[in-house]
Amino acid sequence: MIKRILVADDDPGIQDIFKIILESAGYIVEIISNGEDVLGDKYTIPDLFLLDKRLSGIDGIDICHHLKSQATTAHIPVIMISANPGIGILSVEAGADDFIEKPFDIKHLLKMVKTYLEKKTLDDTKFRYDF
Repeated sequence: MIKRILVADDDPGIQDIFKIILESAGYIVEIISNGEDVLGDKYTIPDLFLLDKRLSGIDGIDICHHLKSQATTAHIPVIMISANPGIGILSVEAGADDFIEKPFDIKHLLKMVKTYLEKKTLDDTKFRYDF
């Protein structure tokens, strides 16, 4: 099954980069440029979230808190992305699964995405069959 990734970033250039990289790797990519749309559940539930810290409308850290507090999205990996040097600490405090600093290495991004998608698949399988 093809995995779906939601990218929340308000920079059109960065959106294009993520779309090209991730679709070339075989993923379905949904781009959202406004944090309010994520908070309003105006998206298809993905297998992984990539959230920029600085979004128009609301901070990505606040979105991460929201996603990790909802039953429908709490189990979905969230990777925060930012040029902010404090993104590591902020991500942990928000409940994110990991973070990537901008500028990022494409191989590192793809490895991290693959790792979390594989982990999610294993966790979902365990949840279904672990009685």
